[in-house]
Amino acid sequence: MLRWALIQAADNTTLRDLTRNSGIARQVVDRYIAGESTADGLAAARSLAEAGIDLTLDHVGEFIAHLDQAQAAADVYRELLDRIGDDGLPAGVSVKPTQLGLLLDREVCTNLIADLAKRAHAADVHVTLDMEDHTVTESTVELVEEAHAAGFTNVGCAVQSALHRTAEDVRRLTRAGASLRLCKGAYAEPSHLAYQRKPDVDRAYLESARYLVAEGVEPRFATHDHRIVAAIKREAALLGRDRSTYEFQMLYGIRTDMQEALVADGYRLRVYLPFGEEWFAYFMRRLAERPANMIFFARALTGALTSR
Repeated sequence: MLRWALIQAADNTTLRDLTRNSGIARQVVDRYIAGESTADGLAAARSLAEAGIDLTLDHVGEFIAHLDQAQAAADVYRELLDRIGDDGLPAGVSVKPTQLGLLLDREVCTNLIADLAKRAHAADVHVTLDMEDHTVTESTVELVEEAHAAGFTNVGCAVQSALHRTAEDVRRLTRAGASLRLCKGAYAEPSHLAYQRKPDVDRAYLESARYLVAEGVEPRFATHDHRIVAAIKREAALLGRDRSTYEFQMLYGIRTDMQEALVADGYRLRVYLPFGEEWFAYFMRRLAERPANMIFFARALTGALTSR
């Protein structure tokens, strides 16, 4: 019930405006969002890179209403790619297809992804297409396949273990040569399309993780669950998979202790670093993604209140 309420709140404009105008709330949000400007995002990226952490930069925003918004988002990513290349940052970019106009004009979206992929390739940067809700899952998978068919092998995507179809998508995209980010999913999907119970989502995650450890192309395991991290480590060790050929991914501001421990133990870690003005929906979905996130939020909010 709480998860559903938080996901629904992601689209609540009144709550969004209240949060934007609350100094206390913004103190909490700033722990998980690296600012609103490109300069903010890059500054946070440099700080993490100095600690030996790789990044994937996400200019937050999704389900745009006008194609000029798609062009504006693409411009931000073009600037990011230039700066990543110029500064030698250990960073990739994560892009939501609906932010590039997928639901408005598929051809425009495809062309923008191709342009970004070409620029990213020149800068030796990986592009991940974020997986959004089930209405665009097939289109996102197809966009990755089309990118690879066009020679853009630096394009991969996220896949969500909550969806029933994901096990097959993992195999389908691996056959295409795509690098995948395996996550659990942050959308309230219907029961005929997605698992509703956490144990089922976790089980599906581990099944896909085992396949990716054995067969995946530079798999990326996005989780804050220490039990799942331990299981992936064991599976990789059993199969003799070198640590340099896969990575763990975690969200900016979440489980920083675990992030530091992974780096100290010699594992590859990539932090998903969101920034931009449209941060509210992202923030609410992160709270909904797992109960522990809500605990972190409550602790941070308590700290903000007591410091007044």
